[in-house]
Amino acid sequence: MRRALFAAAACATAQVGWPQVGWSQATAPQIATGEAVSGQAVSKPEIAPFARGSFDAIRKAHAGRPLIVHFWSVTCSICVAELADWAKLARETSGVDFVFVNADPESDRHRALSRMEKAGLRQAANFAFADRFVERLYFEVDQAWAGELPFTALVAANGRLVTEIGALSDLKLASWLADKAER
Repeated sequence: MRRALFAAAACATAQVGWPQVGWSQATAPQIATGEAVSGQAVSKPEIAPFARGSFDAIRKAHAGRPLIVHFWSVTCSICVAELADWAKLARETSGVDFVFVNADPESDRHRALSRMEKAGLRQAANFAFADRFVERLYFEVDQAWAGELPFTALVAANGRLVTEIGALSDLKLASWLADKAER
């Protein structure tokens, strides 16, 4: 089924964030809500900067709706293997919002864009780390997160946050989706 998506391994993250230069003209809230790409033919995925306060802004932009924020890297083999499955899940799952955050340094941006394109994330809400002090970004998402990837934040419609380090199991994700993250 989605065997690659839910492998039981985790990958280490890149330790350098992307500087906040060269970003698309779309703003982070536009990317987070899909406004930047809806109704347009987009040749390349739009990427908004994920910097201090971004996680909170994303949660606020999706308040009242279940939200999955998935962190990945091109240097993480599990992340790369499951990325197309995540894109398919995002396209086929109604009632749940998805945001994808790339944790690679700017030197790997071209590889990240290529992977996003290949995985089918053209219309997804995409962000990339934009702070060299990545530990601060980890801490804002989950105080116990040390940067391991893949990493997924499951935000219930009521705002309750559950985070998972490593690939999610079929059972855990199916249960969360079935409940529409109300628990």
